[in-house]
Amino acid sequence: MNTISLPDTAAIKEARRTNPKMRERDLATQLGVSEARFLDAFVGDHVERIEPDLDVFFPMLNAAGEVMALSRNVNAVHEKTGIYEKFSAGKHASMVLGKDIDLRIFPKHWRHAYHVAKPLENGSMQRSFQFFDARGDAVHKVFAREATDIEKWNLIRERLRKDDAGPAIKAAAAEKPAEIPAPEAIATLRKTWAGMEDTHQFQAMLRKTKIGRHDAIRLIGEDYAERLTDDALDILFDRLSDEQVPIMAFVRNPGILQIHSGPVRNIKQVGPWLNILDSGFHLHLRKEQFAAIWIVRKPTRSGDIYSIEVFDDRDEQVILINGDRRGGDVNERVSAWDAIVGALPRARELEDLEVAQ
Repeated sequence: MNTISLPDTAAIKEARRTNPKMRERDLATQLGVSEARFLDAFVGDHVERIEPDLDVFFPMLNAAGEVMALSRNVNAVHEKTGIYEKFSAGKHASMVLGKDIDLRIFPKHWRHAYHVAKPLENGSMQRSFQFFDARGDAVHKVFAREATDIEKWNLIRERLRKDDAGPAIKAAAAEKPAEIPAPEAIATLRKTWAGMEDTHQFQAMLRKTKIGRHDAIRLIGEDYAERLTDDALDILFDRLSDEQVPIMAFVRNPGILQIHSGPVRNIKQVGPWLNILDSGFHLHLRKEQFAAIWIVRKPTRSGDIYSIEVFDDRDEQVILINGDRRGGDVNERVSAWDAIVGALPRARELEDLEVAQ
């Protein structure tokens, strides 16, 4: 039986030396190792292992002041600058509810953690706390900024430092083939969807029917979900920027959900990436990996809520975008959001046009 020989610590360090400008994540992928395994090769150099004790980490991080929070999945990177405020711990889910940094945290996925003090070419130091799941995939990262209180930052390092052996990082599990939902499950899906009174019931509905999120959206029918054209997200962000309509932008991975609330302004396309480069908020979306963009209608007690959901070819959600419904009189904001998404081009309309021609 053939076996794959993974690079050892020396090979990882040599790869770093010969590719000094490549991002750690990309170089780890090129080497066939997880990002956590890649970082672990540099323990004793510029990397330290720390305990992923979130109930200690987040309250202490608040005292360090302004930092940058980064959460990502394969095709989206969500960065917010601010202070980690109002942390509340929970066995299954914890929260950070700051003015700028807004997180939903799922602690069971936070298995490995490091402090990184990376020297840069200009002589400065890039400091970060980085957290990974059992397979070594990144869950969340926190980067120090100019305004960060480094004395308080270092207290976290000292409090959580650990000196045991390297992490037992699990190999990625083989993906299970998708099951085709039974007609009964689809009927239950439609009945439950129609009876929703709050958007927070959506995940419970998926668990009840055992239907994946993208499958549910594909199967529910055009009265609740319509597929948009491939350029719909570009059109959406251009309109949002022009009209300064505030949004809520959600990027998730299994361990975290990170949220931006507010307007978007500076939209730039760089290579395959669609970027928002605003003060305090950066968003990077790998457009070439988009498989489907949907407008989704969810009924609630206070009226229908329209979302834009983007999926990749693995049926993983890249990003979810809602209108901003936080506090106060939201009617004007919601109406502006509904008008923008209601005018986005539907894929069906494009197909009908092509047939007509």
